[in-house]
Amino acid sequence: IFGIKYFKNWILEQLASSCPVPSWRAKLHRMRGVNIANNVYIGYNVVFDRLHPELITIGEYAEIGDRTILSAHSRGSLTTRHAYPRTTAPIKIGRGVCINPGCIITQGVTIGDNSIIGTGSVVSRDVSPNCVALGFPVRVIRKLNIEEDSE
Repeated sequence: IFGIKYFKNWILEQLASSCPVPSWRAKLHRMRGVNIANNVYIGYNVVFDRLHPELITIGEYAEIGDRTILSAHSRGSLTTRHAYPRTTAPIKIGRGVCINPGCIITQGVTIGDNSIIGTGSVVSRDVSPNCVALGFPVRVIRKLNIEEDSE
């Protein structure tokens, strides 16, 4: 059963990676189990965790840049598994978040609403809402002054 599920997800990921229509890319990743809200842009060659796509949640109006990797699990090699066992933790991307191309988002990370992650950043810790963060590891370089709609 695991092999069939993994193969199905791999096929859907390959189709999504090169699909020319952004809304279709999001739909294909939803079919894999990724929790993607409405009006989300998913770039080309985005890799969502292949074993645990259901642990990834993306809020409305978020944008995930090309060649970004989101991994909700980690593990050691065959010789180190006793000291470093497989662990999983959810990834939460808030509403209106912009993740620029080439970023790596690791397990257990929450990126707050309206934050911007700079190109090529490695996000291994939480990012507060309304921030610009970048680097390896990511660090907040500026707070954004976001005015909420008064509807």
